[in-house]
Amino acid sequence: MGVTYAKGSITGKTETREYNFLVDTGATWVGIPQADINALGLDTVPNASARLMTADGTIKDTPIYIAVGMLEGTGFVNGAVPAAMPLVGYNLLQDLGFKVDLVNERIEPRPEGEIGPPFLL
Repeated sequence: MGVTYAKGSITGKTETREYNFLVDTGATWVGIPQADINALGLDTVPNASARLMTADGTIKDTPIYIAVGMLEGTGFVNGAVPAAMPLVGYNLLQDLGFKVDLVNERIEPRPEGEIGPPFLL
């Protein structure tokens, strides 16, 4: 098994940025670098924050931003948080009906009628 990525984009106030999102089934949110959040001019969700634990175990509170985008050709509106690299977490995968194929290192739509999770094949 390797690492899985998914193609997508996020649209801000003046531009759309393309991403090769790391699929992180241990993450909750969409994550993009803070510099991209700033450049895209993403708005925060009023009166909302997320408590995040980073890979090194540091815990911090951060605003949640409104991300409008595409993931493998499917549109979404989701919460986004600052991250060191672009990633997509399980909430969006579930909401869009994707599951993760770890053998072929891709995401794919769940078959009609299949209930998720589980997200892994």
